[in-house]
Amino acid sequence: MDSHQKADQHFTAEPKRTWLAKFWRGYTRILHAAFATLVGATLLVLGALFVNYVVLSTPKARAYRDLDPAVPECSDGLARGWTVLADTGRRPLAGTDLVDDGGWIDASNDENAAAASDPRWRTRFRCALQRHIVTAERPDGKPLDYTLGFLEFQEDGEPYALVSRSGGSDVANTSAMLRHAMESQMRASGRAAAGIRPVITQLDALKQHLSSGANYVLVFVHGWRHDARIGDGNVADLRLYAAHVARFLQQRCPTDPRACETKVTAIYVGWRGARVDEQGLRDLFGDAIGGFLGDVSAAATLFDRKPVSEAIAPAAISALRSIESVLATPRPDGSQRNNRLIVAGHSLGGNMLATGLKDDVLKAVRRHAFGKTLPPVLGNLVVLINPASEASKWTTVQRAVWERIALRADENTLAAEIVRDTGFFPPEQRPVMISVTAALAFPAGGLRPGDCAWIGLDIDDGYQAARQRIRQRLASTDAMFHSGVDYDWATHDLFPTFKLDFRPAGGFLDRVAARFEGRQPRGMTCTPPRAAAALEALLTLPLRALAVIAETFPFQVSLREESHTIGNLDPPRPAAGVLADTQPSAAPFGTTHELLGLHDTGRERHHAYATLADASIDCPRSDGWLTRARLRKQDHHGQFWDSEDLALADPAGPSFAKPAARFVHGLHLTGIAPITLANDPFWNMRAFDNALSRHDGYRLSSFICAMNQLVLDDITESTPQMIDTMGVPGVQSSDVRP
Repeated sequence: MDSHQKADQHFTAEPKRTWLAKFWRGYTRILHAAFATLVGATLLVLGALFVNYVVLSTPKARAYRDLDPAVPECSDGLARGWTVLADTGRRPLAGTDLVDDGGWIDASNDENAAAASDPRWRTRFRCALQRHIVTAERPDGKPLDYTLGFLEFQEDGEPYALVSRSGGSDVANTSAMLRHAMESQMRASGRAAAGIRPVITQLDALKQHLSSGANYVLVFVHGWRHDARIGDGNVADLRLYAAHVARFLQQRCPTDPRACETKVTAIYVGWRGARVDEQGLRDLFGDAIGGFLGDVSAAATLFDRKPVSEAIAPAAISALRSIESVLATPRPDGSQRNNRLIVAGHSLGGNMLATGLKDDVLKAVRRHAFGKTLPPVLGNLVVLINPASEASKWTTVQRAVWERIALRADENTLAAEIVRDTGFFPPEQRPVMISVTAALAFPAGGLRPGDCAWIGLDIDDGYQAARQRIRQRLASTDAMFHSGVDYDWATHDLFPTFKLDFRPAGGFLDRVAARFEGRQPRGMTCTPPRAAAALEALLTLPLRALAVIAETFPFQVSLREESHTIGNLDPPRPAAGVLADTQPSAAPFGTTHELLGLHDTGRERHHAYATLADASIDCPRSDGWLTRARLRKQDHHGQFWDSEDLALADPAGPSFAKPAARFVHGLHLTGIAPITLANDPFWNMRAFDNALSRHDGYRLSSFICAMNQLVLDDITESTPQMIDTMGVPGVQSSDVRP
């Protein structure tokens, strides 16, 4: 090899070595950058967790309302009643009984504002029992009076002991203090020591309070991002509910003497649902910045708080059972005290109730005698409001009923068996457990590609009326999406994400992109899509890409009953039929009813707390509406009953009114036959038309009235006079039990 060939090889090898060296340097830089990014992300996550769980953490074991009712500040308040929460902020509400719909702002009912005007209220609001009064401004108005009590639990379910005050500081109750209190009670009541029970916990104080008289008891179990601290918004919500119920009883008093003697008691079940001190952040940085930081910090605590709500469930249910037994105790003469108990749980509070009651409900269904009414599982009614709980906790109960009845005929099931099993629950069966969730859109399960073509038909095929109703509801849904739909995003999108099901989150991202582009979401409208401008499409490309990744991410949870919540699991639509058909679903588990608003009643308002004694609220008696609705559908075995399908006027009297919201059995105009019997006592409702809007949107007077009418009134009253008056075809007076 001559010198020229060697030189050529040298120059040829040198670029190769240079290229390899550059490649190696670039590769190592990428590795270093990836490692640095991983370390940085890990440190960021650990830092965020440290800030969330150490710096911003709420106290782990602290009761906020544990002051003994015997303390002078508390006993004086129980004797006189407090009007401060109605008086504070009343002036800005002068001349109106409406709360701002956009921000749900209520200038009254604010414990922090009352405490700012007089620091002594911080001590008074700590009382385990409180009596509140909403005064009336009109000369003919009457004040509203109710008692507010608290039941707080530690994270392991242990209750808190009451404390007393001495020299401005808390002291634990001692044996001497308990003995003195018991001796004082003995002298006041004239009873022996054996008949006196010491008041040690909040539960003891409540049981003593409810041991006499006629009581309407409203229990509220709060959820995520809340606790019992002074100023908590859920405590204010319960006071709003209690004042409404006092108003409803006041309205019934002239025609029902029992309503006149009934006293309202609201019980707030508190636990550490707030892992992050969001109020502290708002106090430190203001509502705008502090609120944003609170939202960001609290978002990561859902997975942490849900197990706590389930750990507390047995203790909470046992406490409520204890209250239930006190309410069931008759008067000394043996007569009943006309007590009522309704238990509501919101968000993770609904999960607490669903968890604690699941086994009891299953046992009740399995022991149920054919044709008999199923008794309530707790109190008179349990209501789950936007429950953040796996759908399986409801479908397990549905399967227990499904296993005992025949729902559709086939070669192995005669039609006569279907007719017979419709009597598994009798017509006078009342609901015993209700779940209601602010649903995203109509119809349940969305639209198929061919649905819009069928909806657009103009042909006399017998479906004209149904097609027109579908068009109207879709137009309403389009308007909701255009203005920004309010639905329960926390249970529809966020909950499945923490359960490792990212498909609802993908749908959320696609809806955000659609709104930015000015189009309706795919699969939820028949409005022709508008072509997005090039700039809009470019700006929304990351959102749409993330949506695709979320919807197709590998190895995510695919079992919807475990990842979706109770109110966001719709039964799958059958392959055959159109939206106006009623084909049986192959998996008849999930939502069962619809709850709609009544826009023509004038009751769908967010009334401010301070105005409730004077506001134009109407919540009349609604006796018998459920029986009448079922009887109207006798040709379909009562299925698809509708509370609006009643006589507009009834000569039997004003007691036969409609409920304050529209209840519908089955999922109308979705192509799905009802998955439950008409008389089924378990209602899993999808809420539309502002009957219930967004996760915390349960403050409408119509919604409060409708839920409480189910307990206040005899909704399944059925008499021969009613049947004769209604003139239901094919139903005789002798067919209905007196």
